[in-house]
Amino acid sequence: MTIEFESLKLLPRMFELIEKLSRQQEEGNTKRWLSVKELATYLSYSSDRIYKIKEEHFIEGIHFFKKSGKILFDRVAIDSWVVGKDTLETNIQQRQIVDNVLLSIGKI
Repeated sequence: MTIEFESLKLLPRMFELIEKLSRQQEEGNTKRWLSVKELATYLSYSSDRIYKIKEEHFIEGIHFFKKSGKILFDRVAIDSWVVGKDTLETNIQQRQIVDNVLLSIGKI
């Protein structure tokens, strides 16, 4: 097997891309709270589409929270919504859990 010299010049760029993909995978698997831009990237939608979906489908306190003027989306709740496991009963239960946690730490 022969490797052309021109191909060797591409190796540093290939390593950069591999490292970038690795970081993205780690963030996507561990990061729970996403900004509008991050959620748009995660779902492969535009930011405008995310805002529209937020208004039509997402419930504040379940799918997203507003913190210091910033909207943060719960990746776990969004994943459930995407695969269709997002029911009203589950949303109400999740909201009660969130409310209880917030009450316990004095945030409400």
